[in-house]
Amino acid sequence: MFKDDFDSKYTLKIKSSSCCRSVITTNVELIVDPKLALKPKVTLKWPHTSGFTLEKLEFTNECKATVETSLVGVVPNLKLEFKGNDSDKADLSLKYTIPAATITAEFDVNNLTRAETSVSAGHGDFVGGLSAKFTTSKDDAKAAPKVSVNVGAAYNVKDHCFTAVRAKENFNAFGLVFSYTGLPKVILAGSVDHSAKKTLATALTSYKYDDAHTIKAKANSEGVFSASIKRSCTESKFVVVGSVEVPSNLKTVKWGLNATIG
Repeated sequence: MFKDDFDSKYTLKIKSSSCCRSVITTNVELIVDPKLALKPKVTLKWPHTSGFTLEKLEFTNECKATVETSLVGVVPNLKLEFKGNDSDKADLSLKYTIPAATITAEFDVNNLTRAETSVSAGHGDFVGGLSAKFTTSKDDAKAAPKVSVNVGAAYNVKDHCFTAVRAKENFNAFGLVFSYTGLPKVILAGSVDHSAKKTLATALTSYKYDDAHTIKAKANSEGVFSASIKRSCTESKFVVVGSVEVPSNLKTVKWGLNATIG
């Protein structure tokens, strides 16, 4: 919620359906700083009836490739995923879901320097979770491995409010997120992130003027104000979002314009 529709970029995304239920997406980004340039990407998504899905096969204008795949049906309730590129990334993950809990794990199979796991469970409107991340250095054999533990809990009252708290980085950082949806067409939300370095508070409001227009605004304790307006055309499958970010010193105003067709 705090990032959606606030992207300070100029992009045009076109989605089109192709044969065999595949979807081709063309994304063109206009780079303004430091010099004017275009950054195009072409992405293919293809699901197969066997349970294998090519989630993303992406190529850039520099001929760099990114691949993301998923596989379900091997074991009930289990989903396997792979995310990698042609240079330095190869991550293998799994997600096992049962009615009472969800278990995830992710491994860096390229460098063997990172492993993550998480467990979440809930009852009624309450959800709690625990995650751990193990990292080590590939180049420095003498460096001690690092383990980071995060703990979180959330409580949701349907159609009214949502609250979540999280302790991060071995209880060295804390976060709080809340939202209130009890008003017609209006959403009020806020977040607070605290660490030894700084405390950052953010307030957000979203107003749905009608089915086609949504206006958002947010501000944080560092004096940065952001606003956006979103126009959605359901019949033509066209969405355009305009945004602006204004710091307290008014020196580096950022604009964004993002359009999606299909």
